[in-house]
Amino acid sequence: MPSLGTLALLTAAFLVAELFQRSDDELLPELEGERFSLSAPVHVAAIIVLGAWPAALIGLVGTFAVRPFKGEPWPKSLGRGAGVGVAALVGGLAFQLAGSTPGEIHVSEDLLAIAVLGMVYGAIRSLGAALMGRRLLPQADVLTTAAEVGLGLLLAFAALENLWLAAALAPVLLLLDQVYGRLGRLRREMAMALETFANIVDERDPTTHGHSLRVAQYVRELAEGLGLPHAETSRLWWAGRLHDLGKVAVDAAVLRKPGQLDDAEWAAVRRAPRLSARLLQRFRFAAAQAQAVEYHRERYDGSGYYGAQLTDLPLAAHFLIVADSFDAMTTDRPFKRRRLTHVEALEEIERGSGTQFHPAIAKAFVAVRRGIEPAEVLTADELGLLRDAGASEHFHLPRRSELRRRPELLALGGVTVVLAGLGMALVPVILVGGAAALLGLQMWTTMRLRTRRLSAAVDEALAGGENRAEVFARVVDAVGEAWRVDYAAFVEWREDGAGGTRVLQRGHEAGPPETVLVSWLLREAESGNDISIDLGAELSGGHVSLALPLRRENSALVGFLVLRGLERPAPHVWPALRASVDRIGLTFAEAPEAGAVHSSGLLDADGREHAGALEA
Repeated sequence: MPSLGTLALLTAAFLVAELFQRSDDELLPELEGERFSLSAPVHVAAIIVLGAWPAALIGLVGTFAVRPFKGEPWPKSLGRGAGVGVAALVGGLAFQLAGSTPGEIHVSEDLLAIAVLGMVYGAIRSLGAALMGRRLLPQADVLTTAAEVGLGLLLAFAALENLWLAAALAPVLLLLDQVYGRLGRLRREMAMALETFANIVDERDPTTHGHSLRVAQYVRELAEGLGLPHAETSRLWWAGRLHDLGKVAVDAAVLRKPGQLDDAEWAAVRRAPRLSARLLQRFRFAAAQAQAVEYHRERYDGSGYYGAQLTDLPLAAHFLIVADSFDAMTTDRPFKRRRLTHVEALEEIERGSGTQFHPAIAKAFVAVRRGIEPAEVLTADELGLLRDAGASEHFHLPRRSELRRRPELLALGGVTVVLAGLGMALVPVILVGGAAALLGLQMWTTMRLRTRRLSAAVDEALAGGENRAEVFARVVDAVGEAWRVDYAAFVEWREDGAGGTRVLQRGHEAGPPETVLVSWLLREAESGNDISIDLGAELSGGHVSLALPLRRENSALVGFLVLRGLERPAPHVWPALRASVDRIGLTFAEAPEAGAVHSSGLLDADGREHAGALEA
C-alpha cells in the first residue's frame, strides 16, 4: 500500500509539471496531433500507484491550484481540472476493471490493463479538450498518448520500487517538453513571418493598408459570434490574414489605377487569389484553407472570378467573401467614388444576400456588426449548418487497403513477432508471427510481379503514340487493365503556374467542372506529392481520383494526367504509376499536341474521336 509520502511526492510532481506546462496561443497554427503534456505521465503514475479517486483529486486540485501563477481565468482552469479529474477517474476504474490492482505492478500481467488505461485516459482527455473548445472533434493521438502512458508506467515503478529511479526519468521529460517548446517557437516565428509578408502586400497601396488584418478580425468576430470552436476560429482568422498574399505578383500601379483595367491588368488581378492559394499550400497549417482563399472573390450565384458554383465553394470561402467585401466598401479605393458608411455597407450586404453573399452568413455578419447575437436572426437549421460545416478534423482508423499497399510491413511485423515469441518461449506467438510473415511475403511478391507488368504496359503505350491524344488514350487503356477508370483527363498547365486548361478527356459527361478540377490541381501542384489523391472531398461524386504531375527534363510542369474510378486502385497501381510518371511526363512534353494531327474532337469513352473542339 503506497504511503502518505508517495501521495505527497506525486502531488508535488503534478503541481510542478502543471506550473511549467506551456499554454496554447489560440491564434497560432496548431501542431499536428496531440500536444505532449508534461503532467500526463505524472498523472498516469498516480492512477497506477494510488488508484482512481486519489488521482482524480490530484488532477482537479493540482490543475486549479496553479491558476493564480499562470494568470488563467478561473472558469477555464476549473474546466480543465474537471476534465483531467474525470479522465483519471474513468481511466483508473477501467484499469481496475481490466484486472489490475492500484499499488501493485506486474508488467507482464498488467500490460493489457495499462493499455486500456491509456486508451480511456487519452480519449476522455481529448473529449474534455473538445468540450473546452480547443478541438472540433475528439481526437487522441495514439503515439503521444502511448509515450505519456509509457513514461507514467516507469514513474509508477520508480515510486513503488525506488524513488531514485525517477531522477533518471526527469531529464527525459524535460527534453520532451523542450522539444515541444521549440516547435512552439518555430510556429510563432513562422506565423510572424507570414504576417509580415501580408503587411508588406497591404502596404504596397495606401488604400489597402491594414486590409488583411481588418478582414481577419471581421472573420474572427463572426466565427466567435456563431460559437465555432477555437481551432476553427483560428483557421478562419489565418485565412483572412493571408488571403491577399497573391497580390504580390500584381503591379502596385495596377492596384492604384483609378480607371478601368485593360485585359492584361485584369488577368493579373484575377490570378492573385489562385497565387494566394498556391503560397498557402506550402504551409501545412494553412493548406486546409487554401481553397477558401482561392475562392474569396467568387459570388453565391456563381458569377465570380472563376465562375465556381455554390456546391464547389467551401463554407470558409463565404466568410472571406462577406468580410473582404465589407472592408472594400468601407475604405477608400481608387476605383470608386466614395467609401460607404458601415450602415450603408451592411444594407448593401443585405441587398446582396442570395446573389453575392451566402444568405445565412450575410445575416449572421450583419447581426454581429450591429451588436446582435446571430442566434436571434438565424433559424436553428441555419445556425447548425454554419457550426457544423466548418469541421475539418476527422479521426481515421487505419484502412486495410493501406496495409495491402505496404505488405512488406506485414512481413516485417511478422518477423518481429516471431523473434519476440522466441525470446519469451511462446509457441503460439511464434506461429502467429510466422503466418503473418509468410502472408506478407506472398503479398509483396505478387504485388511486385503485377507492378512490373503494369509498368511494362505503360512503357509500351508510351512507345506507340504519335501525338498527345494517342499517348493519352493508350496510357489510359493500359491503366484501365489494372483499375477500372471511368474518367480521365489531361490538363495542360500554363507556364506562369497559375492554372491550366483541360485539353483531353475521356468520359467527359461524368467529369468534374473544369473550374473545380483546375482548383484542386492548382493546390496539389504545390503539395510536393508525386501522386495526388482525392477520395471525393474535392471533386465529389464518391469517386477516387488520382493526379500525376507530368514534368519536362528541367522539372517544369507540363500538366496533369487525371484518372478517376469508383473504387480505390489495386495496391500495385500506385508503385507502377509512381515508377512511370517521369517517363509519361517526358513523352507528353515531347509529343506534338493533339491538334497538330487531329484538328477536332475529344476522346470518347472508347478512345475514339468525335466531332467538337477541344475543351477550354
